[in-house]
Amino acid sequence: MAALGVLAFLLVPAAALAAPLFTLGNTEVQALPRSSNGRSYVLYVSLPPSYSTSPTRHYPVVYATDGYWDFALLAMNVGNEQVDGSMPEFILVGIAYGGTNPDVGTLRSWDLTPGIDPSIDPYGYSTGHADDFIAVITNEFIPFVQGTYRVDPSFRILTGNSYGGLFGLYTAFSHPGLFQAVVASSPSLWWRNGYILGLARTHAASGASLNTRIWVSFASEDAQGIMGPTETFAQQVPKLGIPGLVLAGREIEGERHSSTKPESFNRGLRFACANIAPVPPSSLLPGFGSRSTMANLSTRGLIGGGQNVLIAGLVVSGIQPKRLLIRAAGPSLSSLGVTNPAADPKFVVIDANQNAVASNDNWGDAPNLQDLVAATAQCGAFPFPSDSRDAAALVMLDPGSYTVVVEGVNGSTGVGLVEAYEILP
Repeated sequence: MAALGVLAFLLVPAAALAAPLFTLGNTEVQALPRSSNGRSYVLYVSLPPSYSTSPTRHYPVVYATDGYWDFALLAMNVGNEQVDGSMPEFILVGIAYGGTNPDVGTLRSWDLTPGIDPSIDPYGYSTGHADDFIAVITNEFIPFVQGTYRVDPSFRILTGNSYGGLFGLYTAFSHPGLFQAVVASSPSLWWRNGYILGLARTHAASGASLNTRIWVSFASEDAQGIMGPTETFAQQVPKLGIPGLVLAGREIEGERHSSTKPESFNRGLRFACANIAPVPPSSLLPGFGSRSTMANLSTRGLIGGGQNVLIAGLVVSGIQPKRLLIRAAGPSLSSLGVTNPAADPKFVVIDANQNAVASNDNWGDAPNLQDLVAATAQCGAFPFPSDSRDAAALVMLDPGSYTVVVEGVNGSTGVGLVEAYEILP
């Protein structure tokens, strides 16, 4: 038996016995003294590639809640973006808990939730201490990082997912100026029945500026309790007109609550850094392509007047307004072999409340004719002659349902084509 044991040992490759562990370069772990809230924290710190070779340079800082889960993910993702120039170099700080095998689920619920949600924890036994955690970040984490590393104190970003996203948005509205940007991935905005949206409305009513860039996102396969409130937040907060607030949002297709983080954080940080990136993204909503896609509308039929109008339904999805090119082709169809084309179509766009939100008769008379030409080229639609009586308009539409009604001017009739294209930034 002993001989067999020795043989088995000798068959194990020597390289496997001595293989070193993989480590993440330019990273450090800082264990902090017990904090004012009685808890022990550690900070995972990733320094930018130029940190050791640029001794006079100071860097913005990204703070990440749930660093035990997200620090390595963020460190690897931002490296790729920095190579492309879409993010500046910055110091990444992941916030984590000290001790042996900490119960991070319980600890984060306590730290990241603002106030008590009776439907979850009616007596506040395990939640509701976001203000204490903000005090720790403000009075302990930030001074430590700024005293230990070469930090640019004028630009800080806070990132988080789920409760972490909820905490980030709460911090933005309850402590303006602490962070210059917040990235909230699948935030738990159901908390306290939409409490954060109420904070935003209160802030707007005060007339105070915010001077913050906020990114929110949710996954298309997330729970409805995450999707619905986040969509509502992204749609309604920009309409509040808060001075200095720049907000963008996105639905991350095909992902779920946790798997959305790589794309959500990646796009969110690009948005947060858009004004300080070495090579700024081409739009405030980075990641879109240069060519648009059809936006749920292409209908051919007979156009007339009175009750003989052509009606097409249009649905704008997503969580933010979309810019659409809407067209009613008539005379130009003759060049495509269509017989009896409509001689002079016009259209009106009607929203779900029966309000007319856009209209056009002759597209060549539009004051933004060059924009219409550029949009037509971008989406690949066939061009209209400049003197034709076809109709077209560029329209910014909020998410919702719309009706496009096309009729012939002075009761004229003929075959027409109504179509819509999304025009991307």
